[in-house]
Amino acid sequence: MNERFEVLVVDDDPSIRKRCVQLLHKKGYAVKGASSGIAALSMVKSRRIALVIADVRMPGLNGIELLEKIKEISPGTELIIITGYGTVESAVKAIKLGAYDYLTKPFDMDKMLKVVENVSTQFSLKEEIELLKEKLNTRSDSCDIVSISDKMLRVSKLIEKVAPIDCNVLIQGESGTGKSLIAQKIHRASPRSSNNFVVVDCASLSEALLESELFGYAKGAFTGAYANKDGFFKVADHGTIFLDEIAELPMPLQGKLLRMAQDYEIVPVGSTTPVKIDTRIIAATNRDLDELVREGRFREDLFFRLNVVRIDVPPLRKRQEDIVFLACFFLEKFKKKFAKTDLTLGQEVLASIQAYEWPGNVRELENLMQYLVVVSDGPVIKAESLPEKMIDIRGERTDDGALPPGGDFNSVRKRYLDSFTRQYLVNAMRQNKGNISSTARQINVPRSSLQRMIKRLCISDVETS
Repeated sequence: MNERFEVLVVDDDPSIRKRCVQLLHKKGYAVKGASSGIAALSMVKSRRIALVIADVRMPGLNGIELLEKIKEISPGTELIIITGYGTVESAVKAIKLGAYDYLTKPFDMDKMLKVVENVSTQFSLKEEIELLKEKLNTRSDSCDIVSISDKMLRVSKLIEKVAPIDCNVLIQGESGTGKSLIAQKIHRASPRSSNNFVVVDCASLSEALLESELFGYAKGAFTGAYANKDGFFKVADHGTIFLDEIAELPMPLQGKLLRMAQDYEIVPVGSTTPVKIDTRIIAATNRDLDELVREGRFREDLFFRLNVVRIDVPPLRKRQEDIVFLACFFLEKFKKKFAKTDLTLGQEVLASIQAYEWPGNVRELENLMQYLVVVSDGPVIKAESLPEKMIDIRGERTDDGALPPGGDFNSVRKRYLDSFTRQYLVNAMRQNKGNISSTARQINVPRSSLQRMIKRLCISDVETS
């Protein structure tokens, strides 16, 4: 039996109360008895009671009054009311007030057990659903936006502002910057979060298929259409639809999408009857839609309908401070996944990933960290494990000794400053045998600041011991 499913039997008749308690206990239920409505109410307030079985006629606080008060303080508690002959009106009133069921005296104990079993099953299903929700929330949190850069902080603040407001959103950014992650975050924080989040990759479907996939089709619309079929928009009704790579949408379909964006209705293929749809549109692209509009390759009216709020996601190379931070985050993720808990990133690897341009952005960095965890023997991931294009990139210089190209002055300066800071701290920590307090005193920085730098630069115990 579910140990969290606790039953309370309330009856001023001790023989009936004792008989019910003994029978339920024998069947494996956690059960207690109470001789009055007042005593029962006190117990419900002090502990989590899943089911109350109460007689209607009791002195002080009768069964109906007890039902009303319990529903106020513990809405999740179910109640079964026991009535005598001639008090059916009380049973009907109890059901209207939210009672799960009623039993009439003299009642069949087998019937009582059956009703309790039904409530217990329902209780277990609710608990299972809550557990799944917790796991889903944990999974969602683990997939949240991970960043320490000011640029991404501004993006996160914009997400917080736009999520509760039911308007269309356009997300622009290079491939791998996390556009779909942002779309999911907006949906999860919106009033539509309990409904469907439907993802449509506009670039992966042919023009012939895309219309029927988006808007659905009617029976007989074409060969093989043996029945009506809902499209993505219908599936996303009352939820959110994420149109990824919206710039790849063919011109004819752009016009049909415009109708949805402005009139909130669709016409399935093969039908002439409009269907009202309540769907929030989040669109994303890695191309410059402004330029496509100027070139006549994307409808201006559709652009304005989608571009109510625009979120521009900066590429990874434009937020250098996130590179090592994300590398450490993904390292921890894959260390757990592949049970390699002793791995750490070597100094040369960190220097290389800071010098690299990351054309594939965060997705490329995540894939690299997974690869490094898989191929490295540990405990320190060394430069030779890196792909050839990244080996020794940190040391490249021009013939005149200048720093190599790879960004503006500030980003390049930040890259090399982090490399110096990391090496300096590793050496200082080694001199102090890894003791943070001693190191902080020696280099004259606050202990809390040193801890933040150690975390940001992914300095491990292996390197400093």
